[in-house]
Amino acid sequence: MPTTPATNKKKHHLVASGITHETPPTLQTFSSDLLTPEEERELLTNFWDCKSELVRTLLRHFPALRAHRPPMEPWPMANFIRDHAEKPEYRTATAVQRLFDRYVHYKHRLASANIRLAAHVAKRFRHHALSYSDLLQEAVCGLMQAIDRFDVSHGTRLATYATWWIRQTLQIAVARQSHLVSLSPHHLQELGLLQQESEALAHGGKHLPSPQELASRTGSSLEHLTHLQTATRTPVSLNAVLDDDSDFKLTEAMPDTNNSTEQQNSERQEALTFLMENLRPRERKVLDLRFGLTGTGSHSLRQIGHLLRISKERVRQIQNRALEKLRASAERVGWDPSTLLD
Repeated sequence: MPTTPATNKKKHHLVASGITHETPPTLQTFSSDLLTPEEERELLTNFWDCKSELVRTLLRHFPALRAHRPPMEPWPMANFIRDHAEKPEYRTATAVQRLFDRYVHYKHRLASANIRLAAHVAKRFRHHALSYSDLLQEAVCGLMQAIDRFDVSHGTRLATYATWWIRQTLQIAVARQSHLVSLSPHHLQELGLLQQESEALAHGGKHLPSPQELASRTGSSLEHLTHLQTATRTPVSLNAVLDDDSDFKLTEAMPDTNNSTEQQNSERQEALTFLMENLRPRERKVLDLRFGLTGTGSHSLRQIGHLLRISKERVRQIQNRALEKLRASAERVGWDPSTLLD
């Protein structure tokens, strides 16, 4: 990461607290000045030696932990220390407490020296919905994980190794929190590529690219592209004002489906009542009982025949004749007969 002499001379301090579950009695501050390669290598070596000695001391003082002995690799050892050394009951031994304090000191010093790297990577994600403070917090979490995973035997710089972990942590955080629909980091990368291609086409051709152009440039299908854009569409509040010069809200432009349904039912009932005036009394009675038009519930042909003292087949004939009259009357006045008795 490029720096200037003025930047190196400027002193910054980071309060190194909150790493352990237990609040330290006193807060320590560490300089965030960059380390030289020699200083970083020495600090990483001391951190590794302290980590290894802390694991061995825990196993020596607490034999019950030997069943959980971790392999001598950075990440398993860091998990072992977090699960046991951070608990007060395991720090009753003076040697464990002393090594744990040194372990935290080295870890915080490495984090402080690379805090600017975390802030630099977090700035690249500012176009997403998360605030910069949340992005910076996630970036620091990625940095701390990189420190725990870093193998001092590798020939790379810690900053080179940590950049990937910081970016990965930020991608996961953005994918989980930026959209109403949870996205995977892979989909987030697709969105980034989609945005880059969209900007390139807009600047080059002086026009907004069509979905077909974006699909062709990104190698995705049009269906997948549409699905991804729909899932990441920014939600709009129903109370949003449509025009800055007026108080007209989005809710006022939406149709009232409840009132519309009630109006349709009322109109259908009026039309049905008007058409049934052309039927004979017995035909109206049969339709009332058969379809529950008067609110008494529908009846079977056999039940209607029992009430009117006629046969079931006679009820069917009256019903069919009445329905034919209704359809003919509805067609004469221009109404759809299929919607009258739905």
